[in-house]
Amino acid sequence: MQNTKASQLLLLLKTVGNQVTQNFEKQTGLSLTRYGMLVYLSQQGELPQTELQRHIRIDQGAITRHLKILEEKKYVVRVRNPQNNREVLVQATDLGKSVIATCADKKNSLLAELFEGFSDEEITNLEQMLMRLCQNNQLDE
Repeated sequence: MQNTKASQLLLLLKTVGNQVTQNFEKQTGLSLTRYGMLVYLSQQGELPQTELQRHIRIDQGAITRHLKILEEKKYVVRVRNPQNNREVLVQATDLGKSVIATCADKKNSLLAELFEGFSDEEITNLEQMLMRLCQNNQLDE
């Protein structure tokens, strides 16, 4: 592939990502990262902050900042693990779970707008190509 074409695609991916993120936050009042955190916590129940961090794939400082915001809004609670005082346990509150339920319709509406005019085959192809890009871009962990 030509470098120019690849550079254009890279910028286009960034632009689409930024637009989707902004539209999602505008529609739901939550960033995609915080939404993902709340969904995972709602599904998993109480879990160590480090496990949530690994699942979301962000650094320790970022997870702490996001959790602080969610905690201030009363969407999550964090407590020290009584068996291991160095570990912080996190769980979604009932309010946090209800916010996820409220966001579902807004998210579905946003997705319908985003993929309007796409066939199922096009969506599948796009998914496969994006997955390949993700695999090619894997950082050594």
